[in-house]
Amino acid sequence: KKEEGLQRRSAFLGVVLACPPFLPARSELRGGRRMGNDVPRSCANRLAIGAMMSVTSVEKGEIKKMRDRLVDLGGRSGNPNVVTREEFDEGLGGVDLVDSDKEIFDRLFVMLDRTGEERVNLKEFIVGVVPLITSTTAGKLKFALDMFDVGDFGKLKYADARFVLATLNAVASYFGDPVLRSDQIDELVDEAVLAVDPKKTGHFTIDDITTFVARHPLMTDFLEAKGSARYGNFP
Repeated sequence: KKEEGLQRRSAFLGVVLACPPFLPARSELRGGRRMGNDVPRSCANRLAIGAMMSVTSVEKGEIKKMRDRLVDLGGRSGNPNVVTREEFDEGLGGVDLVDSDKEIFDRLFVMLDRTGEERVNLKEFIVGVVPLITSTTAGKLKFALDMFDVGDFGKLKYADARFVLATLNAVASYFGDPVLRSDQIDELVDEAVLAVDPKKTGHFTIDDITTFVARHPLMTDFLEAKGSARYGNFP
């Protein structure tokens, strides 16, 4: 079973990396065929994962409902931080999603299942699907942080912010996009935390860090597909 999971992930990776930037036509998704490349080279400065929202219909309500269902299912099994394939399928079954969106979520599950054991990190998956909603940069970033904040505390720590930004960066790379290097993510989070938590309390509000990060030059580079890293190459 583990070997089969790794084989599916490798096969999907081959499709993604063979034709970046990565954007499936809705007809391809509905037909059950592999995701293809619909973005011409002249659009190379447009993030493919951002363009995905033109072929998806998922929005905040569906993602929040899906997160809450998966948290509940994980809690019943004793590990709310991990989602198994069985829990994933059951969780999606309780959310009103079109088949094409389910297909994209399924493929993202495969990508995040790095061990092939049919399980993924819950927060990583939920944060990873946020770029598919229709919203501004700040809106998507805030929603990603909100979805990470399962307890709805409104506050995060340094490691939390880095996890969210690193996840968004990694998922974009799965879609063939040029992304930020690991040291650039560290730089972005370091500068953000210094700005929003000057007294070094160890906590900061989601609203404060969203505003800073959304305006940072590194975020601009990311959005304009000017990153210097690619999937499998995060120096």
